[in-house]
Amino acid sequence: MKNSLIINYVCEVNYPNTSAYSIHVVKMCDAFSKFSSINLYVPSSKYSLNKIKNYYNLKNKFNLKCIFKKKIKINFINKIYFSLKILNQEKRKKNVNHLYVSRSIIFAIISSILGKKTILEIHHNLTGLTKILFYVLKFFGLINGLKYIFIHKNLIEIFKVKKNDYICLDDAVDINDFKNFKKTKKLKKTCVYVGSFHSGKGIELIQKISRKLPNIGFHLYGDKTFLNNYNSQKNIKIFGHIKYKNIPKILSNYTIALMPYGDFISGRIKKVNLANYISPLKMFDYLASPNIILASNLNVYKHILKHKKNSILIKNSNIKLWCDWINKIFQSSKKYEYIRKNAFFTARNYTWHERAKKIIKFSESF
Repeated sequence: MKNSLIINYVCEVNYPNTSAYSIHVVKMCDAFSKFSSINLYVPSSKYSLNKIKNYYNLKNKFNLKCIFKKKIKINFINKIYFSLKILNQEKRKKNVNHLYVSRSIIFAIISSILGKKTILEIHHNLTGLTKILFYVLKFFGLINGLKYIFIHKNLIEIFKVKKNDYICLDDAVDINDFKNFKKTKKLKKTCVYVGSFHSGKGIELIQKISRKLPNIGFHLYGDKTFLNNYNSQKNIKIFGHIKYKNIPKILSNYTIALMPYGDFISGRIKKVNLANYISPLKMFDYLASPNIILASNLNVYKHILKHKKNSILIKNSNIKLWCDWINKIFQSSKKYEYIRKNAFFTARNYTWHERAKKIIKFSESF
């Protein structure tokens, strides 16, 4: 049941967009809309809300508010302009119970200074002018009213936030997206990777593994603009980016899903290393599919992935072990069926619905 709270969700993404950031935002708005009225503020969108709902497989209704008619460059000045325009629209609304949930650091800073009830969601450390501005204002106590959602507990020490002022929440998944694709016939001896092709996200490691396993296929789904010569590898097939709504169907065709990561993981901001605080969206999609996940042995997600329980965790440097596990699973997949089942049980604990409910409850601490 919806209450009188109105959530204004702010993100700095022009839609449509292929990033995990963009998927996270609309899935959160979709989940929030079950509890409250919600406005999603974006710089611009070529798509109407109905097209966005179809593109990302959304199920509920919320308001899409585009601040600019055309796509804009997301730089420091435009972030300020974007934020001020949102707040100018909202100031006309009197006597309304508003909560601002922001993926925009600049917006959260301005909103907090103005005394608005604001929660800033953080997925990485800060850089450049934004970092300087944030820490100067924090030092002088000007944004002490700001609350935080951290994607990983490792961010707590970086931002040095009081215990009552933050909540840690991993990324999530909609289990219902995957329910209709459980009985699809599996592709034989083919591994799948779905996600970003940014440096450190695993493509380099997949290429090394594929060279050692010429009789195993490797299907990669992502933005081809980040790739160079991978098409020259005969057993690697690159399909390019797919709509998020099609990911459940795609994943249902495979048995093994690969999640290899390097020591330095880059994202939208290339100089920021995400390795210490990632909570990969694709990890939850893989768990829900459910596939047998072969992942890099990183501490950052070991509270979710458990070796030989719901996944197989392998050191990046041990190419032979990656190859051995792939061969073992394809030779006797029924032996590891319990891993697939445990993966799905794990995914049920990380849904967008539960994530939204926890944030709303957290907001009551203001």
